[in-house]
This record gives sequence, structure tokens and C-alpha cells, in this order.
Amino acid sequence: MEPLNPKKQTKTAEELATMILQDLSNVEGCPRRGITVTVYGLDPWNVLLSFGAEAGPLRNKAELQRFCDIITERLRRLYNVAT
Repeated sequence: MEPLNPKKQTKTAEELATMILQDLSNVEGCPRRGITVTVYGLDPWNVLLSFGAEAGPLRNKAELQRFCDIITERLRRLYNVAT
């Protein structure tokens, strides 16, 4: 029987940002350049999704933000940020 509250693994903020960006890159319409994911804070940790000029015009910016929120919520349950 699995524990109800499994121990979370620890990742650096950079590792988590890379994981989120990798998942977002699988979303149709996600720009290949000009998108930045920043993980900050500790418990709970947060994410800032930003789009630079290289991202070009985005019609699905709100959709990408929603996907980012979903990905972040899933990863928060699995990982702590290393201090």
C-alpha cells in the first residue's frame, strides 16, 4: 500500500523551470524562442511565465498561461525547491 503523503523530491528552481518549459513546448502554438519560465519562492513555490519580443505575436497567450498553471500545480505536488 502506498503512503498517502509520499515524500516530495527536491529540484532546483532552474530544473523546475526547465521541466515546465519543456512541457509547454509540447503545446501547439508555443513559441520556440522568447519564452521564459522563472521559478521563485520556496513553500509554496511560484512561477512567472513571460514572453519576449522573439516570441512574436501570440494569439494563445492566455491558453499558454493556463497550461503553465496546470503544469505548475502538478509539479508542486511532486517537488520542493532546493534552498
